[in-house]
Amino acid sequence: MSETPTISPTAVALPPSPIGIAQHPIGRPQGTIESQSLRFDDVTIEREASYFPEALREPYVWVKTYTREECSRDLNVMTERAKSLGITFDKTTWSRILRAKWNRDANGQERLSPITSIDSLSDAIAKLRAYHKSGSLRGRVPFIMTSVAQDIFSYIDLKRSPDRVNRFGIVVGHTGSQKTSSFKEYERQRNHGNTLWLEAPENAATGELISRMSAAFGYSETHSSQKKRAYLLNAIKPHRCIIVDNVQDMFRRDRAEQPAFSFLRRLQDETGCCIILSITPTFERALMRGMIEGYFEQFEGRSGGRDTWLRLPDYPPDDDVLQIAQAFGLGDPEAHRKVLCTIAHQPGRIRRLFEVLQQAKIYASASKAPLTIEHIRDAQES
Repeated sequence: MSETPTISPTAVALPPSPIGIAQHPIGRPQGTIESQSLRFDDVTIEREASYFPEALREPYVWVKTYTREECSRDLNVMTERAKSLGITFDKTTWSRILRAKWNRDANGQERLSPITSIDSLSDAIAKLRAYHKSGSLRGRVPFIMTSVAQDIFSYIDLKRSPDRVNRFGIVVGHTGSQKTSSFKEYERQRNHGNTLWLEAPENAATGELISRMSAAFGYSETHSSQKKRAYLLNAIKPHRCIIVDNVQDMFRRDRAEQPAFSFLRRLQDETGCCIILSITPTFERALMRGMIEGYFEQFEGRSGGRDTWLRLPDYPPDDDVLQIAQAFGLGDPEAHRKVLCTIAHQPGRIRRLFEVLQQAKIYASASKAPLTIEHIRDAQES
């Protein structure tokens, strides 16, 4: 990245990059906005967002990320989807918007007036966001904000606060304690590029972890692992939050070094981002043994100490179980507390409860009747 970019003598240079570099992270020089192709990596998206008024920066990040992830980077797909929602922008207009030319000319100079009004662009993006939200919920049980889920949300919000000294967080919970669904919903609600949830690679491969992470931030999977690593260290900023689920899968029991954990430690140290690690109680016990040996003491310190970790209850709280049953349409779930909580205490916990309730709902729908405890008993026995 030490190479000096070349700019045509007739072109007007872009405004200073908010990320403090004069060259695209992949190595191409930045010319005028007109000369740039449509790029979707996170570094470019954040730089382009700085050309918009404050009110449009977050919506711009969202709509460009949406085009990348939900429209396969295809401008035609994005334009047609917008048209189906009554948004009248043509492909040329969207192309200019997604190249940060909404309020700038070909040479990067600010226009006297943008190609659309702020309100028009805001409304268009809001329609796309509403469409995406409804589509992501279609065909599945809506997320239920139980007390456990709220604890997870609050813990992540606390850890990612800009003024926090320790921005590592650790969530400890059994399989079936609503960790993953809560993490995914947290990411969905903050799906404009600030939060990333990913599953830890089951083979403890650091290269796979880096590849998954860099792909999520818009970097080509064809690049080398070294370039991906360098990209992440440059692209990830303090406002980012990365949630790594089932971290116990990254632990190498056959060696003293833990390269995947070392990478996460370096990533947090150098970028200042927030990193949330999700583990099981079984792995916590193994982690304690590791801390005694010295390696994981750094994670205990960076998280603020073991007593600050979020430990979820061994079994779903009764009130959460009743809340979930009510969300499925069961009348007076309190009257059936014992049956419902017994299901939630079976292997699988919340997952077992959802399985039974979903099957019971199918039985109820087939008989065109409201969901009852009898449907639930039948589902238990099926």
